Amino acid sequence: MEIKLKLEARETKLKPNQLRRTGMVPATVYGPGISSVSVQVCQKEFSRLPKTAYSQLVDLDMPEGNVKALIRTVQRKAVNHEILNVEFYRVSGDRKITVIVPLNYHGISPAVQKGGQLVEIFHTATIECMSNDIPASLNVDISQIENIDQGLHFSDLKTPSGVKILNPLEELVARVVPKKAGK
Repeated sequence: MEIKLKLEARETKLKPNQLRRTGMVPATVYGPGISSVSVQVCQKEFSRLPKTAYSQLVDLDMPEGNVKALIRTVQRKAVNHEILNVEFYRVSGDRKITVIVPLNYHGISPAVQKGGQLVEIFHTATIECMSNDIPASLNVDISQIENIDQGLHFSDLKTPSGVKILNPLEELVARVVPKKAGK
């Protein structure tokens, strides 16, 4: 699924708070080999992006032309989660990048069928790959967990070609534990 977002040249005569009152959010596009560019994005349009946009390439329609970028940082107000600032990282097709992708749990664990309870320890994984190889998610097949007190590690996950998991491989991703008494 291709995600597109229109950016405009930054309105320089307005301060950031004034800009936000007009429905726009200040943003920056930066990356290897280019100087950073101050832009602005429509707050409503940015808020409508699917959750997957945060781990996928976004096609930015900028005044200078289209560029591919990752949403690197979204600064929000703590009280009401209003978007204050957005940073886009322009990717280079010839360099590996580090990105966080969601984990997709699927399957039926025999240990859960025996009465255990599945504990999902991680919901994301940090990976390194070329910008065109970013998977939408990594699959976690919990049907491999056959016994209570058994788990899956990052080393057990299958990754697409060219994708390297950067989390410690011995770290537990999910585990089946005994159900607590009374539940």
